[in-house]
Amino acid sequence: MALTSCASRQVPPEQTTSNVLPDRYGAPSVERPVDVAGVVDRPCSSLLTAAELRALGYVSPGRERRILDVDDCYWVATDQQSLSLAVDADRDLLADTYRTRNDPVFVPTTVEGFPAVRQKSSPGAPNICTLTTGLGPRQALEATWVGRGEPRPGNDACEFAEQATALVVRKLPPAR
Repeated sequence: MALTSCASRQVPPEQTTSNVLPDRYGAPSVERPVDVAGVVDRPCSSLLTAAELRALGYVSPGRERRILDVDDCYWVATDQQSLSLAVDADRDLLADTYRTRNDPVFVPTTVEGFPAVRQKSSPGAPNICTLTTGLGPRQALEATWVGRGEPRPGNDACEFAEQATALVVRKLPPAR
């Protein structure tokens, strides 16, 4: 009897805490992580080049901000659209986004092969989108685009946020 009692309390090896993944709340895992170490502390000077910013409609330099212990960069275009980019290197922001689902419009997608999610307060106006893209086990890029006018093809804040994110992701080296 004592042997049976002890045996039933043992945790099978496949369920030990060392190899059980934390709950991701439905968020997909990143298949090929990248290394954000080179961009996390200087988002305004390392995420987008001046040429890339011009292609997105931004000519003025970005302004660095620190929000919730994460550095981000904020740009305002001449037509008053804005873009902010933040790299989180120490939190599973994609899983957190799936867990909280803060906005009613929640659309899973991919950007350059990385799992992402589009979030908006409504399908129509305002034309604001936050795109969270998983870049590794505890790494993510969050892009928020504030657009003008009604969202429509060619004027959709989520499409613009994806374009900016793709420019950043293409430059990041693979994780070692």
